[in-house]
Amino acid sequence: MQTFSYLRRSRFNLQPLLILLLFTAALVYESIGTIYPFLTPFLGVGFYFWRRWHGDKAHYFQILLFFLYTVWFEIDREMVLFSFILLAILYDTFLAKHIETSFSCPLCMRLFYVAWAYGGYYLLNLFLAFLFNMPLPRFDALYWIYMATDLLLLVLLT
Repeated sequence: MQTFSYLRRSRFNLQPLLILLLFTAALVYESIGTIYPFLTPFLGVGFYFWRRWHGDKAHYFQILLFFLYTVWFEIDREMVLFSFILLAILYDTFLAKHIETSFSCPLCMRLFYVAWAYGGYYLLNLFLAFLFNMPLPRFDALYWIYMATDLLLLVLLT
């Protein structure tokens, strides 16, 4: 009787496909978010996961897709292009070690990441708009709604 022990089943890894599907869903969600402004763009959630996965080679693809999503967000909302990536680079270069050693409570860290993602993003866009002689962005109540929603999602997800 012949055994087929030398045959192995080959399974296709579906994780990259799932990630691309989620990325596509995020782009559709962002496009709908321009019509319905109360839908949060998830910048705080993405910034938190970027800091959490920073330096982990297993998550480089997810981080790349998040930054591509932010570029799409900036194009769609007529912000200064690559300003969120510039914000992330500035945070990583100058503030990351000081801030992450200062906070010991995880909830405080999540709150800071969400506040930095939206507040720092607004201030950087304000500075860049002033620098490039563009119309200044408005800080309206939607920023507070986005921050509260992202913080709630972070508490539920982690």
